[in-house]
Amino acid sequence: MAFCVSELVWGMLKQVMWKAVLRWNDWGTRVRCRMSVPIVLAIVAVVIPIVAFLIVRLGDESIAERHHSHHDTYIIAGALTFSLLAAMIFMGALGMLLGWLCMVEVFSVDASVVLGFFDAFLLVAFVYWLLLRRYKVVTYVDHMRVTPFFGRTKTISYADITAMEWTPSLLMPNNRNVWVYAGPRCKALLWSGLDLDQILIRIDRFDALENLSARM
Repeated sequence: MAFCVSELVWGMLKQVMWKAVLRWNDWGTRVRCRMSVPIVLAIVAVVIPIVAFLIVRLGDESIAERHHSHHDTYIIAGALTFSLLAAMIFMGALGMLLGWLCMVEVFSVDASVVLGFFDAFLLVAFVYWLLLRRYKVVTYVDHMRVTPFFGRTKTISYADITAMEWTPSLLMPNNRNVWVYAGPRCKALLWSGLDLDQILIRIDRFDALENLSARM
């Protein structure tokens, strides 16, 4: 009789223990799934500023390369790109801090939501920063090469320029851009973030700029 009771109790204990193990595994799976998303978002918040910093350290041109005896290279002012880089580093660190505080339940907000917001900002800022770094104008004696924000680099001979047009700048409302036309299908943008006065002096085609202004 005692043997039967012990077998019954042991069977009940095994069922309780098995259910507890299943619930523990299920809870662990949920916790791991819940933690995996913030961890991935946190990695993104760390990687983007580091990649931007490495690009700056490894890819900056020297002053001698920008102002060569045969050509001049005009790029976006370093103060603007550095400000974006500093903002990315700050937002990445702030996102990590707030995300960690949410994960340890100091704030009753899902860490994925917080980190997702900061990651979205970092991605937009990083793409904008890359586009600014990509844009440049290289002037030679008789032609120039314009690398736009999007698309292929365009080579325009000064003699082929038919018109130049001043247009308002969307990113810098107080400044103006210059569109350079060389035929019906070839045009290039000289952005207001560059030293347009020096570029126009190097092009030396003020007649095209004046002719277009007269027609407008």
